[in-house]
Amino acid sequence: MDENLYKLNLDYLIVAQSLIFSESEQKAMFCLGLTTEAVSLLRKMPLEQLKILARSDCLTFVPRFNPHKWSKFLDVQKTVAPDALAARAVELLTLLSSHSPES
Repeated sequence: MDENLYKLNLDYLIVAQSLIFSESEQKAMFCLGLTTEAVSLLRKMPLEQLKILARSDCLTFVPRFNPHKWSKFLDVQKTVAPDALAARAVELLTLLSSHSPES
């Protein structure tokens, strides 16, 4: 079992469940791509079950990254000074969260 994969899965599941419990089900569905069935299941799962699910040998979620946006970010990344990495990370998050169609 890859410990990094376990931590990534568990963090995702905990964030998803936190959104659901904070009465932000719609936000969990929109931001994390959860289905109503997944929301229903996560609402009922105790932490121990989340830990068991997180130990699976694959991601417990599907990344929602647009490959075009990633390649655009990586192309520009090659020319950026190391001290500007934090600003580039913020820009990447902005690009990934934008909903406007690419031309």
